[in-house]
Amino acid sequence: MSGRTLRVLHVIEAMDRGGGESLVVEHARHAGPGVEVLVCALNRGGPALEAARAAGARTFVLQGRGRLARIGRLAGLLREEAVTVVNGHNPTGGLAAALAARLAGVRAVLRTEHSLHYAGRHSAAWPVLEQVATALTASIVCVCETVRESHVTRFPRAARRFVTVRNGISAAAAPRPRAEARADLGLGLQERMALTVGSLTPQKAQHVLLEAFARVAVDVPGSCLLIAGEGPLRSTLEARRDALGLAGSVRFLGAREDVADLLAAADVFVLSSRREGLPVTLLEAMRAGRAVATTRAGGCAEAVVDGDTGLLVPVDDAAALGAALGALLADPGRCARLGETGRERWAREFTAERMVLETEGIYQAVLAAGGTGR
Repeated sequence: MSGRTLRVLHVIEAMDRGGGESLVVEHARHAGPGVEVLVCALNRGGPALEAARAAGARTFVLQGRGRLARIGRLAGLLREEAVTVVNGHNPTGGLAAALAARLAGVRAVLRTEHSLHYAGRHSAAWPVLEQVATALTASIVCVCETVRESHVTRFPRAARRFVTVRNGISAAAAPRPRAEARADLGLGLQERMALTVGSLTPQKAQHVLLEAFARVAVDVPGSCLLIAGEGPLRSTLEARRDALGLAGSVRFLGAREDVADLLAAADVFVLSSRREGLPVTLLEAMRAGRAVATTRAGGCAEAVVDGDTGLLVPVDDAAALGAALGALLADPGRCARLGETGRERWAREFTAERMVLETEGIYQAVLAAGGTGR
């Protein structure tokens, strides 16, 4: 394929906000020479689709009734745009991409898995559909080794198709000055602040974080926790915060577009998740030079080096999370050292440029091998 333009179509269920969506944008932003990126949202667009368009991608939304009709429309799009490679994200995008590519005669088909496999992740029909999608897919790109391991055990005959390309993110625009960002949050320069960012859903386990912070509030007087994100558990979590007597030290910020500014204001980034892939928010915290206290969920332990760039604790262990978070908030010097090491690790191993380059190398390998299909 040397000298030819690769027309790569990323297929994803929606392009609202989220880690997977932001990574599709990174592919548009850092496409290599001779690579043209197109992005198709099956159901709806949103801020991430606008960001992909601003980064130079041509974008499409396939709205309308009926999954089969959308697959037919997607196949038509593949033909009309002379797509060379199709990359479907997660099960919905991956299945639609594989079926549409088969109809359109596109043989270079990939799926990117952003999440662990777990019981109850999909409908009862998915195990059969996943067999079909995987049979039609040349390579399944997993965003960290833990994600790869969670999927490949179900497909031992196709094990070589599953490859790991760890997530990466771009350098950030300069955030607002720390003092200014803190002033907008009503904080002085000396107050100790922990920040978490994520949807208010069971997998993020912010209820465990609240239990942990109840211990921190005693050990580090005057410290505070800010929770950025929205979701169905907000009222439940707010009630739990109040029951723990934390109304004065824990604030829910709702969905935010200024995460870089919030990280500039924070002293520690904390993640209480039960289940993750390789969370983009964690990489953002490392990029910002913030010490991290996180559970070992998913690929978190692949990004954070315990005791070197942050502290790792078991999932669902409020006491351990509280001890780790309290230790960091109580020691500004240690936070600074861990944060700087984390920033260096991000720059060395978790950039978007590296992620895109590795993924485009897989495209070339798939094309050289003649694509996929049984």
